Amino acid sequence: TSFVGTEKATIVAADVTRDEAQLTVRFVSQMISATLDADDEIIDGDPEEVAEIIDIWTFARPLKSRDPNWKLVATDE
Repeated sequence: TSFVGTEKATIVAADVTRDEAQLTVRFVSQMISATLDADDEIIDGDPEEVAEIIDIWTFARPLKSRDPNWKLVATDE
């Protein structure tokens, strides 16, 4: 699998509870995926075809934390 690039990242949800913020982001990216056997023969996929991949990632961060980093808490297709 080769990552080609990210086309778009869009915040699709934001939620704040008493002590935590959560952001859900929809990523649209391009990847090339192929599986080769021991002789480098293609058994699945296409090493020349770029496919669009859509992933949904949810990040969380405690509101009172001094750490600016967000933690990945969920993923979905």
